[in-house]
Amino acid sequence: MTHEPDPSTETPPQTPTRMKRTASAVRLAARALQVRLRFIVVLAGAFVVAGQWETLRNHWDRWTRGFVQGGASSRVAPPNIEYFCPMDPVVVSMQPGKCDICNMALVRRKIGDMAPLPSGVLARMQLSPHRVQLAGIQTAPVDYRPTAREVALTGVVRDDGLVRCRVPERDRPFVVDGLAADVTPDDGSKQPGLKGEVSALEIDSRDARASALIRLEESGRALPPATRVFATVRRPVAELEPFRSLPSDPTPRAKGELLAVYLCPQHPEVLATERGRCPVDRNNNLQRRALLDDQRVRWWCPMHPAVTADHAGESCRDCGGMKLIPRIVTYRPPGRVLTVPESAVVDTGTRTVVFVEQAPGVFDGVEVDVGPRCGDVYPVASGLEPGQRVAIRGAFLLDAETRLNPGLAASYFGAGRSTRDEAAGPPGGEAIVPDEGTCPVTGRPLGSMGEPVSITIEGRTVRLCCKGCEARLRESPDRYLPPPRARNDRRPALPRSAGE
Repeated sequence: MTHEPDPSTETPPQTPTRMKRTASAVRLAARALQVRLRFIVVLAGAFVVAGQWETLRNHWDRWTRGFVQGGASSRVAPPNIEYFCPMDPVVVSMQPGKCDICNMALVRRKIGDMAPLPSGVLARMQLSPHRVQLAGIQTAPVDYRPTAREVALTGVVRDDGLVRCRVPERDRPFVVDGLAADVTPDDGSKQPGLKGEVSALEIDSRDARASALIRLEESGRALPPATRVFATVRRPVAELEPFRSLPSDPTPRAKGELLAVYLCPQHPEVLATERGRCPVDRNNNLQRRALLDDQRVRWWCPMHPAVTADHAGESCRDCGGMKLIPRIVTYRPPGRVLTVPESAVVDTGTRTVVFVEQAPGVFDGVEVDVGPRCGDVYPVASGLEPGQRVAIRGAFLLDAETRLNPGLAASYFGAGRSTRDEAAGPPGGEAIVPDEGTCPVTGRPLGSMGEPVSITIEGRTVRLCCKGCEARLRESPDRYLPPPRARNDRRPALPRSAGE
């Protein structure tokens, strides 16, 4: 027997239209909830990321370091190690790589350690842009310009029409026969001065005082005897030494002549014509440097500077056949010399220093050789190159920073000098004489004469600048080598600051 369902108790089936309305209501409710809560979710996520940023960054660096550097060595780098570029000290990285500016391999060092400065750099300072603006530091490029030394003289007109002027001893080298002179009478008149020429320089044998005789040009105007006059004599600096001996007016480049050389960023005296490593420490790669229009590559012997050549392969007979090494020769325009503003020169009494801007806010104190002051400029004989920017305002502030706090530069990128401990010697008991980057025989920097030579003498290994120094060292080692010290007398070397 079958039972039929009771129509009063059955649930009526839902129609498709009612189902669509229910689904649409659910979607609208979910969307409204999403719109209301998305801002809260975004803010909560931002707070979580900000609070755990250091942890997240450490995990990311550990996961991706091997893929970025392409080796397992980068994964085991200690946390207190950083990498910097000696040529561009503002480039610092926590991982090995290459400099983005000069493409040089970054050098490893401990964080906080003082790195050695390049040769010729006395101190390195880095200032923030705010301090540069606050101190009013301004820079300008150095360039060639015609410069003359002006000597102001006073004298009287003699009976023969010549003007006799006393010449102070300090100005005597700048007053010679044939120099043009401007003569102005001290009579209160506003008439233009006269032109003259130094006809002779007389020196009194009794008191060794010098007098210049100036012959006035024929101008239809005569000065009565005993008239007091002022004379100005100008001597071009290009006619003075050592500027007169500097090469001038370069010859056109020959076919196949070198257009670039390779230098060591830490030892600028090391120069090569091909790629390679620095022969001084073997850690730095030589960097390519293009030559300027007024520069040429020539070969010479540092021990005998008179021996030169225009091409490679020549030898010095005075050195026993040692091959000449390349160097950069900068030619100055005729009648012009390289000048630097007077405000950029800091005279310490023992040396003359100019601060060169190597990068924005980074200044290197470089020792320069300057000539006599000429107005508001100094002629530069060595130490600078055309186009370099020097601090023309604020140079004394930079010098004061290095003097008042010599260790201040140690906290900046690539500044300071590294400490050198005395050599402890290899396991075999053979001691290595600390070379300090120079040859003990000649005192010249290692690498300036080509590849350094290592010899063993009296149980000690010594590095020399060339093979020609070996005979002199073996003949009298006590003259060139320091006396050996006992092992229990070794003391750590005192650290040297950046201002030394």
